[in-house]
Amino acid sequence: MISDERYVSLSTWTKEGNRKRTPVWIALLDDGRVGFTTGKKSWKVKRILRNPSVDLQPCNSKGVLKADSKVCEGGARVVDIGEKEYTLINNAIRKKYGIQYLLISFFGHFSKKHGEGCAIIISLEKETLS
Repeated sequence: MISDERYVSLSTWTKEGNRKRTPVWIALLDDGRVGFTTGKKSWKVKRILRNPSVDLQPCNSKGVLKADSKVCEGGARVVDIGEKEYTLINNAIRKKYGIQYLLISFFGHFSKKHGEGCAIIISLEKETLS
């Protein structure tokens, strides 16, 4: 399953229809959706707000796709900090990534480059889940 991967490449699309890939952490919610946290002013959030279609594909921490890996298609939604789903995905990320999460969170408090946090919740198409 895509949620078992340590890193996934998130594909979003520009206004012109060009693919933009970004490596992200990913965690599974109880209902089968996946998600991650990010800054609300990041480009991936702006692109998702314009076009919620996304692709996920296993990659390494630098975004290099794993050879012969399968693409998972889905629809993404931006969730604000105060919403229940934000807490659910943030807790799932914290559990999966442990000390890495704590370090990134700690140093992230010193940078407001990408604004307040939010979560991206992705509903994957059924045929891409297996």
